[in-house]
Amino acid sequence: MLEAEIKLALAPGDVDPLRARLAALGARAHGTRTQVDTYFAHPTRDFASTDEALRLRADGDELRVTYKGPKLDPPLKTREEIELALQTDHPTASRLLERLGFRVAAEVRKRREEWTLDGDLTVHVTIDEVDGLGTFCEVEVASQTVEDGRARLRAAQERLGLAHLAPIPESYLELLARRTTR
Repeated sequence: MLEAEIKLALAPGDVDPLRARLAALGARAHGTRTQVDTYFAHPTRDFASTDEALRLRADGDELRVTYKGPKLDPPLKTREEIELALQTDHPTASRLLERLGFRVAAEVRKRREEWTLDGDLTVHVTIDEVDGLGTFCEVEVASQTVEDGRARLRAAQERLGLAHLAPIPESYLELLARRTTR
């Protein structure tokens, strides 16, 4: 199974209409929470050039480590994702990764509002306020193939009234890195 995802930049005036559209479509709101994503650099591979990522996510009381494989369909973000829940704290998990040769590369902080739209196709929608970047919408679906993911995302974007927005291929990490090198 693949995770197919698009990221869309939202103007301040886009957020309330998107929430209204989600509510009108019967989407379930799951609340808002703060997430802190710590990204790690590999000891022998340049993840930026291989388009991979290793992330430790603190999400309330939950801690997860996630490997993200290279994007298969830019500007969409269809990629392999492997995620494990950890039963420890952030400092211990970070120390383990550092002992294995990984080093902290960057941190991304965001307020994430989550919605789920059920139906023929389950769509996960987030509205993210990312420190230092602004507000974004991520639309995610599960798919069997790249082509299936592309079609599902296009249908979801239309259904949400967001077809006029162009997908952003970069991750929040890449966007922050580009912003700091300017």
